[in-house]
Amino acid sequence: MDSFPNIVDKLEIKVLALLERKKNLSTEVDDLKAKVEHYQQQNKLLEEEVEQLKERNQILRITKGRISREERREVEVKINEIVREVDKCISQLNQ
Repeated sequence: MDSFPNIVDKLEIKVLALLERKKNLSTEVDDLKAKVEHYQQQNKLLEEEVEQLKERNQILRITKGRISREERREVEVKINEIVREVDKCISQLNQ
């Protein structure tokens, strides 16, 4: 049977190993959090790019006259929204 000092020494070694492991895992967690944030930002940029490409595609379809009635209605609504925004900006500038 181990003596009391040997048991304490073994426990100390195990505690130090656990603390080292905790430190390594904390570092790994921080690295993974940074990667998640990076990928979330990259995902946001790609989503914005997709939206821009969808709008560009819509414009190209309009210019080629290949839109359905439903899409044409959506385009008219969008144009009206933009015109209202421009009018609002102009009125704010005139104040």
